Amino acid sequence: MTASKRILGFSLSAFGLVLGFLCLGRAVETAFDSDPARQNKRETITAGLLLGLPATAGALWMLSALERDRKLAYSQRLQALFYKALKANDGRINAIQFAMLAEVSLSEAQHCLDAWAGPMNADFDVDEAGVIMYCFNV
Repeated sequence: MTASKRILGFSLSAFGLVLGFLCLGRAVETAFDSDPARQNKRETITAGLLLGLPATAGALWMLSALERDRKLAYSQRLQALFYKALKANDGRINAIQFAMLAEVSLSEAQHCLDAWAGPMNADFDVDEAGVIMYCFNV
């Protein structure tokens, strides 16, 4: 995801949330107004709800789509680094190597390797230092 897409998405989401909350706030404020002489009370509440709810829902949907895209890009980056490491090391990698390569925590690297080991039928070797080496058939 490019930086301009992320900035545009966040700014449009922020604008939608502000617009939605202003409209919903106006509708709530009008609904709780006890002034009997206030005119167009029903129209103000209806307009506030009809504008505020879709604006808020759309902004929240955009934020969730941005988060989903960010997670997908992160996952694709890790997977590409994983395949490059496998190719360079003849299918053998351990969690420490992957953590340093991908610049992630050791537990996250371990979790990724465990997740990929099952579907790819990886074998495990333990070296003399006790480090688990994942052996993938490439």
